Amino acid sequence: MHLTRRQLLGHSTALPLSPLLRLMPLAGLGLAACSSVETTSVQARLLGKSITVISTIGTTLRLSWRGTTVFNNEHGEAFVPDWGFKEQLETRTVELLRASGRFSSVQRATITSTRREEALKELKELKTPTDHVLLISGAPSADSIWATKEGFFGLGIAQRSILQLGTESVAHASLRVDLLVPSTFGAVLGEATVTTAQRVPAPALLRGPRLNDEHAAAARESLKVQVDAAVQSLVNQLGLGKAPAPVAPPAAPKPMPAPAVAPERPLVNGLPVTSPNVEGRGIPAPSSSGVDILPAGR
Repeated sequence: MHLTRRQLLGHSTALPLSPLLRLMPLAGLGLAACSSVETTSVQARLLGKSITVISTIGTTLRLSWRGTTVFNNEHGEAFVPDWGFKEQLETRTVELLRASGRFSSVQRATITSTRREEALKELKELKTPTDHVLLISGAPSADSIWATKEGFFGLGIAQRSILQLGTESVAHASLRVDLLVPSTFGAVLGEATVTTAQRVPAPALLRGPRLNDEHAAAARESLKVQVDAAVQSLVNQLGLGKAPAPVAPPAAPKPMPAPAVAPERPLVNGLPVTSPNVEGRGIPAPSSSGVDILPAGR
């Protein structure tokens, strides 16, 4: 079937974006999460223990270009050590774990390995004393933006164009965290994954693919926001975030005071006795019998 230029553009219209990339709120990142962990058991087991954070996320971004057909797809990497995502991932995770107050100590160990098995071996060679290890790594995910068969992986930037028309660019973060016990050869206590993606000004990539310096700053800021959101999600999924403050029970209602009872007025001949003075002028009140009694001496 032959597609017209109008039809092609209709399939590849990008969302409007300002040149400075007004970052959407976290709910607009398309964050998806999944975990496999018994949080109550993990919380009890880790309470008062030490934990070390490591990451196989390095200093490179994955770049992918999706063309009109799979034969037009391109893949590459960008070396961006100055973007600081590895340090951001580890530092932010350490901050959240320390803030939880669950652990006797929280530390990070910088490793160079980009594979799980090699990372654990490198940590062992560092002889870092720790009860548990939190390993952050890249993870595969589905294409949540264009619904293509080619998904995302780790931290990166993807771009799509059909016949080089209507180019769209996306920054994405697909991460996984494993809670491990190093003393038992990396036994897994729990795992969680999170995927976020956000459109950025296009074209973020040039042919190659390689970063387009004109839009690199916007893509970098988008990834920084996504990394913070992803780390928060991963820590919460494992049940290792800050415990909510206990809610104080509602105060018991104060007893209502009993209504004041007016004092009984004395009776004379079955009728109430009134005050002998009216309005403080010494005017005698009427007697109980209805007959006025004059003061003595008049």
